[in-house]
Amino acid sequence: MPAIQHILCPTDFSETAAKAVKYAEQLAIEVGAELTLMHAFDTPATWTLAGQEHPRDPRLQQQLDAVLANSPHAAKIHRLQHAGMSGEVICWMAQDRGCDLIVMGTHGRTGLRHLLFGSVAEYVLQHARCPVVTIRDRDPNEPPLKQPIVMPIPPPAFM
Repeated sequence: MPAIQHILCPTDFSETAAKAVKYAEQLAIEVGAELTLMHAFDTPATWTLAGQEHPRDPRLQQQLDAVLANSPHAAKIHRLQHAGMSGEVICWMAQDRGCDLIVMGTHGRTGLRHLLFGSVAEYVLQHARCPVVTIRDRDPNEPPLKQPIVMPIPPPAFM
């Protein structure tokens, strides 16, 4: 199995994304990998090539700079932003930066909410050119999984 040398961790600054960031940080520390934190944002009204990675809203950059600011792994953490559709930007950025793994949060939307809002994580799982680990926020009161029922194998018809 190839070594993990570069991890991409997209964030939308949600609680679920924060959990994914912590997971990615711990993994990067354990394997000695670089960690790129990124935020994809909608294309600004006045879009320029230079504006793709440098958004007009400096508050987003400050918010991204604050993520893992005091990490013991800080020397190997990079931060960037890019304009565009989140799923497409994440997949392209992982490919462009030569990432070996994407670690991202998922909100776990289902049903109508999934149809209306889509799923960035689902897009990334389908289109990324490297492995993807998803971190989902679970309800602490969620019941444990039940043991699967295993049916006995029926005997062959000639018996």
